[in-house]
Amino acid sequence: MDFWVKSSAERVFKHTRKQKADSAYLSLHTGKNMFVSAQLLLREVETAFEICDVTVSGLPKGVQAEICVQDYAVFNDGVPYPDIQKPGKSVQVLSNTTQGIWVHLWVSPEACEGSAAVLCKVSTTRGDFCAHLALVVYPVTIPEPAESEFGHEYFFCSTGYFAPKGLTWNTPITPFYDTYRYSDEWWLLMANYAHAMKTLRVNSLNLSIIDFLVDGGSKRICETEWYFDFALLDRFIELFLTEGSFRYITLAAMIASVNGDTVIAVDENGHHVWYKTSEPQAKYWLEAVWGSIYKHFTEKGWIHMLQMRLEDEPHTSNVWMWAKEIADRVCPGIVCGEPLDTHAISLELAGKCNQYVPRLEVYASDPFFYAQRQKAGDTVWCYSCCFPEENWWLNKFIDLPHSFSRMIKWACFSQGITGFLHWGFNYWGEKTIYGIQPHARYKGDGYIVYPDIEHFDVIHSNRGVATREGLYDWELLHMLAQKDAQAALAISRSVARTFDDFTDDATVIDSARERLLRAISQF
Repeated sequence: MDFWVKSSAERVFKHTRKQKADSAYLSLHTGKNMFVSAQLLLREVETAFEICDVTVSGLPKGVQAEICVQDYAVFNDGVPYPDIQKPGKSVQVLSNTTQGIWVHLWVSPEACEGSAAVLCKVSTTRGDFCAHLALVVYPVTIPEPAESEFGHEYFFCSTGYFAPKGLTWNTPITPFYDTYRYSDEWWLLMANYAHAMKTLRVNSLNLSIIDFLVDGGSKRICETEWYFDFALLDRFIELFLTEGSFRYITLAAMIASVNGDTVIAVDENGHHVWYKTSEPQAKYWLEAVWGSIYKHFTEKGWIHMLQMRLEDEPHTSNVWMWAKEIADRVCPGIVCGEPLDTHAISLELAGKCNQYVPRLEVYASDPFFYAQRQKAGDTVWCYSCCFPEENWWLNKFIDLPHSFSRMIKWACFSQGITGFLHWGFNYWGEKTIYGIQPHARYKGDGYIVYPDIEHFDVIHSNRGVATREGLYDWELLHMLAQKDAQAALAISRSVARTFDDFTDDATVIDSARERLLRAISQF
């Protein structure tokens, strides 16, 4: 039996074999309020075997262990890509196959500083195997997500894969969870989503409100007025805010993306309706709904968290400008930003948009322009959504190394970008080109988490965990920059200068984090 340990930055396939330099020892360097992770790897050539249990001992005060079994997604290339981290300690393993076990150590803010010898024992039907982790905890505590100066957001599907209100209410439209919107199980699932987001350091709650308004009984009462019932929406938001991880509540766009020809609204019967943006009804609706949201959020004490998206990925600026005029009038002072998939629109929105969110390759086409917008007082984030799909760009596809997800945050720091949006947290359609089906083109782009059907919960992906590692790295870089900006930038650019100029060498990545921790500890 071969047994060895690898860094969390390594990608290990089922066919990966132990190398001469590999061993059952690994040093883990970490601050506090962080997870730090290792992969335990087993491979038997001649016979199948079973991993029966994993135990972790020698943990210092304030450190806890979580264990996950590595699982895989197979696409039309036939390759089982490591991505799914199933909580558990046992698994059947075929012969001539490498199986990974993830050990995640949570280092709390109260953890003891210094070094500790952590022993991981893997019990199998072929005997017991032990890994030795040298855990080094530095006197560095990163902030809570809600206190971070880096925005982290996913497009999040809350209500869309459950039976809608109306005649089909008794027929679930999800192939995953056998439940309905607003059932006890659904609220449990939402609570588990909120906890998963905190664990993955999501601090911007992407919020689509239309279903909550319709299901709550909102309706149009005359040409220019609507009755709004915010009870369901409030319960949803309050559930997520209970986790304490959110700095922003981002109102999703209600205007149709790309061409901006329609806006989704609520009619006099309390049903969904689409108004042409060229018609007066669209203006009346946006004035009413945005104005009511502004007033309601002010009363709830949430207005400081609110930011708005108007028209996702606009390809012309006229509708966006029209909507921005309405937003400025009824929601004074609210940041309005947009995912932008063409640079031409960024140029047209200059001086009007408050938050630019160009896609990676769009940003790369003219970083000077976005730096100028920052100097003018605007915010610059970036985002990924399917494109760029070439494998020399950082992105979140399953068939790319999961360390690419981590490197995105290094590139953001190197470029002075203060937030990142990824579109697909849980878009689990059955036949999608961005799912985990064999034919998927943008492999797993909508699957940052996976459904845990039995527990009305979600399962983390390697890419979600790697993104969390990158967010930790950004915080460490930011902390060092407060003391020595040039040193922080030099370390960051040794790992990722831009979104297409980076390394995925685990040794370089781990060494850079250790250098950061040592440098911060000196101050």
